[in-house]
Amino acid sequence: MRRLRAAAVLWLAVLALPAAAQQFPALHSVTGVASDDVLNIRSAPSASSEIIGTLAPDQTGVEVVQTDSSGKWGLVNSGEQSGWAALRYLDRVFSSNWHEQPEQALDCFGTEPFWSLTLDEAAIFSTPDSPGTPVTLLAREPAAGRSGKSGFLTASQSSSETSAPEAISLSGTLTAEHCSDGMSDRTYGISIDLLRLRSTGQLDVLTGCCSLLP
Repeated sequence: MRRLRAAAVLWLAVLALPAAAQQFPALHSVTGVASDDVLNIRSAPSASSEIIGTLAPDQTGVEVVQTDSSGKWGLVNSGEQSGWAALRYLDRVFSSNWHEQPEQALDCFGTEPFWSLTLDEAAIFSTPDSPGTPVTLLAREPAAGRSGKSGFLTASQSSSETSAPEAISLSGTLTAEHCSDGMSDRTYGISIDLLRLRSTGQLDVLTGCCSLLP
């Protein structure tokens, strides 16, 4: 009897693994909220905490950065700060594990120096001196043997219509971890280490944060 009970406990633990292994950040959609109501974003994971923002009843593409210890609240960004929304009103997008999906678009950026990178099929790299430089995404793969990490490689597009002042190549790593832009109280769930190799041979090492694009 004890062996049967132990086996049952072990089987229940195995069944619970997929939920426990879910990766964040992940995209969600608001659900179960009346059409004339909103989903509140609160300053702490508690229904009695101050309301600092709201989500529309049909809002999609909501990025949940992490959950609280109870698993009932998700951390989302609202304005220039982060807050907590009740997860019972947020449906996770199916298979929303960004590091395993090369097609998941990312909006990455850094400060001092300022730069941005839209990482998808139509990748764009921008700096104050060179806004809107198109680059070709050559490869993007998850790290072997490590969850929550991936790498990518891009190169500047070779076209006479490209207005880039110089050829560049970009490579980097993406890591699932808390990240701050250093300019607001927003929290991001992906950090990026970016290497920019210029045609002159100069190598720039840049760091920043990324968020998921719907």
